[in-house]
Amino acid sequence: MKFHRQTRKRYYEDGFLGSCQASVIKIEADMIELDATVAFPEGGGQEADHGTITLDNGSVLRFIDARKMYGHSPGIDGFPDVQVGGVIWHKVHPDDVSLLNQVRIHDSVTVHIDVDRRAWLTLSHTASHILYVAVAAVRPDAVQATLGCHIRSDGARFDFGVNERFTPDQVSQIEAYANDLVLCDAAITMSAHPQEPDLRSWHCEQHRIACGGTHLDRTGPVGRLVVKRKSLGAGKERLSCSFPDAVVDTARFG
Repeated sequence: MKFHRQTRKRYYEDGFLGSCQASVIKIEADMIELDATVAFPEGGGQEADHGTITLDNGSVLRFIDARKMYGHSPGIDGFPDVQVGGVIWHKVHPDDVSLLNQVRIHDSVTVHIDVDRRAWLTLSHTASHILYVAVAAVRPDAVQATLGCHIRSDGARFDFGVNERFTPDQVSQIEAYANDLVLCDAAITMSAHPQEPDLRSWHCEQHRIACGGTHLDRTGPVGRLVVKRKSLGAGKERLSCSFPDAVVDTARFG
């Protein structure tokens, strides 16, 4: 069932937008809901943005999490386990909760995200897709058995439910394939489903991945990828990637 309110997701309109104007819609004990936000909520493995909400009187509330609430399943093939619509709540820093007493419904505010954190999360999410494409080329069976992923600012990982372990040679092949894609500095684009704007897809050369995260527009800035394997026990494997030579351009965020 569709929730009757929906937050305007400004990060889908411009992935390099660092701030936006908004109005207060709802206030909870330690949460604030706005009619629009530039803050990406945790989802698809990507950690949430952090940032600040500035009131008209100059007071600044820090938020340490952003959460999507009351989404619904679109029932569209190719987008499993995706929730669309709904609203986004900003979790206020414990030390700033008392400032919520100054906030009123319909107040105008300005939302700013930590652009350094967003820039690294954006790069990390792009790196994770490059890794995933490489895994699909070397071990397509693993991609079919993906258990989950986690995208942090300093690295990303995928867990796979496979009985056959990744061999050292396969890990080397995956790393080489991923770095070839980085070195060619391939263009990256995002598209929205014509029936549901919240359903997003990542495109790079012939590759497509359903994804609602934030991404770079080229592979090159990711730099050299280092891929590592870890066993999680019988029938579970983890591949992680780091990017020690990454080039992050926070100046692009406006």
